[in-house]
Order: sequence, then C-alpha cells, then structure tokens
Amino acid sequence: MKNGSELKIGHRITYAWHEDALTVIINQRITSSQQMMLDAWFTAWLLVGGALGYAYTQSQGEEQNFLLICLAFWTFFAIRVLKVLAWRRVGKEMIRVNAEGMSIKNAFGNYGKAKFFIKSNIKRMEVLRRDPSKFMHNLDQSFWIMGGDSLQFNYLRSRFVLGKQLNERDAKALAQLFDKALRKFK
Repeated sequence: MKNGSELKIGHRITYAWHEDALTVIINQRITSSQQMMLDAWFTAWLLVGGALGYAYTQSQGEEQNFLLICLAFWTFFAIRVLKVLAWRRVGKEMIRVNAEGMSIKNAFGNYGKAKFFIKSNIKRMEVLRRDPSKFMHNLDQSFWIMGGDSLQFNYLRSRFVLGKQLNERDAKALAQLFDKALRKFK
C-alpha cells in the first residue's frame, strides 16, 4: 500500500494512511430515490408554510396569534429539514488521528468546527449496539435525520460518538481501524 493512497470500508467510508496520521472521511450521501423523497418532503413543507402564511395574512385576533405560533413551529422544522438536505448533499464526517490525538469534524463541504481529543485520554472505541425492537434505535437510522451515531469512545468522564448511520459491519471495521491508528502513532 502506497503511503497516502485512498482505501475504502463499505460504500461511504474512505481512509488514507499518511506518514504521521490517518484520515477518514464518512460521506453522508443517500440513494437518489431517498434524495428525491427528501426533496419532495421539503417541497410539501414549503407549501404548508405558504398556506399558513397566507392564512395568517387573511386572519385577525386570536386566529392570527394561533397561526403565528404555527408559523414559528413550521419555521423551526423547515430549518431542521433544510439542514438535513444540506447534510445529505455535501455533509461528511472528517476524522484525523495522529500522535497528539484525534479530531472529529461534522462538515458541510469543508465548513465545520473540529473537536480535538488528546490521545492519552481516549479510551477504547466501541460499536454502539442497536435494539431493532426499540423505536428510537430505528428512527436514528432514518435517512431524513442527521443522527444515528454508530461508534462511541470514552474521553475523560464523557462519552463521544461518531460514525453516523453506519451498518454494523462497517462500524466494526472502522472501530478496529481507529484502535490500530491510536496505537500506531506515538
């Protein structure tokens, strides 16, 4: 293997070993049919917002106050859906492991703020176990949300997660890769 050459785990994870670091990119793209459903959902949401906005302009008194509250909630969820749309088009998790530690960045394109973890305080990388009978575990794996982390590690007294919506096989391979990198770079 040539130093810096790009390798893959599954369809979404690419990684490269460098002389002084391991870099991992987990892209967040979804299938074209899922992307079309997400786009249709957002379009329908915009139409609902337009109808609420029109009703607001035509109403008075208590009805107008009620519609204003509805529009506030509509705006909140419109922003959430817009964020997911952007995440699915250009989002990626960028992880770098070197002798000092590990940085994790949830990036929209290349924009995002990295969190840095000092290597000596990082404890074992583990795959999060999902119970298929639990509603929230299934919801976290849905394409219309950003959540659903697959790996966790302890850092000082807290737990941190990464690897959004990976299948179990890819998550295990990625955990092993991170453990290897944390041992390799001194």
